[in-house]
Amino acid sequence: MKKRYANIKEVSEYTSLSIKTLYDWASQGRIPSIKYDRRVLFDLEDIDKIMASSKRNTNQDEKKVNKIVEGVLYGNV
Repeated sequence: MKKRYANIKEVSEYTSLSIKTLYDWASQGRIPSIKYDRRVLFDLEDIDKIMASSKRNTNQDEKKVNKIVEGVLYGNV
C-alpha cells in the first residue's frame, strides 16, 4: 500500500523544500495541510499536483528571451 500522508520532515525531503518554507506555505494556505493536534500532515497527491503546476515551460521562456534579444538587436523594443 502506497503512503498517502506525510509529516513535514518527510515532505521536506520529498520536495527539497525547507521545513520553514513548508510551515509558512501551510499557514498562508499556499499548500493544503491537515492540522492534527500539534502535527501537520500533507497529502502527497496534493504535493505532487502543486509541484507539477509550478513547473516552468522552458520552450516558452526561451521564446520570450529570443524575442527580447531580437528586439534589442533590431531596434524593435
